[in-house]
Amino acid sequence: MQGLLDRFPGHNVAFLNVAQGGLYERPTMAHTVLGSCVSVTFFAPRHGLAAIFHALLPRAAEYRLQGAEGTPYKFVDSAITTMVHRLTYRGVPLHHIECKVFGGACALFADELSVGRRNVEIAFATLAELGLRVAASNVGGERGRKIVFASTTGEIFVRMLGKDNGRPACKYPHEKRS
Repeated sequence: MQGLLDRFPGHNVAFLNVAQGGLYERPTMAHTVLGSCVSVTFFAPRHGLAAIFHALLPRAAEYRLQGAEGTPYKFVDSAITTMVHRLTYRGVPLHHIECKVFGGACALFADELSVGRRNVEIAFATLAELGLRVAASNVGGERGRKIVFASTTGEIFVRMLGKDNGRPACKYPHEKRS
């Protein structure tokens, strides 16, 4: 992290725990560690705004007893809609927002039961429903990731964690793998 801070002098540092998100006007290096969780970054350079969240579960409606009211960043769908609302409230048109999707490792299950897989699918579906474009993604697999988001440039720095154990990794419908 120190090397990145040297590249981005004057940036604040923010660590996101699970179910947290941030909207940044000031130069910030936001970082978090993802396993099956998903982070989506939002970058609106014309407006000087950037945002990121760290979500644990796919859809708020699937968890009756734990609705998104108090913790909108706990669920991928409500985290996306909350960030989009916060950005559009600040005058950012949807077509000015660049999104990137990260995380969704399938550490336990490499099939449709995987929370990581569902998190990624819901992220892409929700972004598509809102008409937002995804400029980049680094999702799936069986390893966690540490990500660092530079709010001033929209850059994401990804470091894969752990070792590959040779199990088949998740494959997502939107990805093309050879």
